[in-house]
Amino acid sequence: MSDDFGTVNVRRGERAREIEMLRQHYRVHRETLAKLLSEAPTEHLASEYQRLIGDIDSSIAKVDEIEGHAPAAAAAAPPPPLATHRPLVTPPSPVEPAAYAADGSNARLLLIVVAGIVVLAIIGYLIYRASGDRHPVITETTGTTTTTASTIEPVTPAPGTVAPVASSASLGIAPAILDYGTIRKGTRATRQVEVTNNSAEPMKIKVARSQCKCLYYEYKDTVAPKAKETITVTVDGAKAKAGTLTETIGLSSAKDPSVNGSFQVSATIK
Repeated sequence: MSDDFGTVNVRRGERAREIEMLRQHYRVHRETLAKLLSEAPTEHLASEYQRLIGDIDSSIAKVDEIEGHAPAAAAAAPPPPLATHRPLVTPPSPVEPAAYAADGSNARLLLIVVAGIVVLAIIGYLIYRASGDRHPVITETTGTTTTTASTIEPVTPAPGTVAPVASSASLGIAPAILDYGTIRKGTRATRQVEVTNNSAEPMKIKVARSQCKCLYYEYKDTVAPKAKETITVTVDGAKAKAGTLTETIGLSSAKDPSVNGSFQVSATIK
């Protein structure tokens, strides 16, 4: 027996093992698809699983063709066609087996591997679609209005309003927003904002007038050094228009207007 013949046998043995491993992979995927088919939630998804099973059966048949297995019905008359048609498998030609094994086998094996990768990608995509994955929903509630969205977006002030201005180093204001919630028409609601004088001298503060004549303030106009004073802000629902009320109220030092800040009033009048 020549060395060349022994080399051919070793190569064929390695190729046979590779083909058998590929066949086993196809069978595992086919069993998985068959299980998914029995549990498919929709007819469309079931038909896709059935189509993929047919593709895998066709790939297994091609693997058998590469290995040199002839169809069982080659010597007998062909059976009647089934409801699900599958591609016929043509037995390999006995002419030039060595050349076929050297060239055609490797090319076909590569095509089958690529087809298997594509099938697995399609399976993964279908499973992802069937899982019904959804983006997390974020619900934001302001007063009595509820807004639902899939992502958080920056809050834009309503037309005609100005966002609260950061306080100066010498003047502290807290909180930045006074939220009154819902105020019934004809009733009043009161909130308080705290003003801090961070300077070493007394500060006389000035509160800007509001656009709505429904706001009233009660406060001491002079804040001692390193001390705090409280401004009481009342919303009169009888004088406010029905709907959303949003105003930005400015505060400043009567002596130095550059020392300033602001807070926002927010309410819903019904």
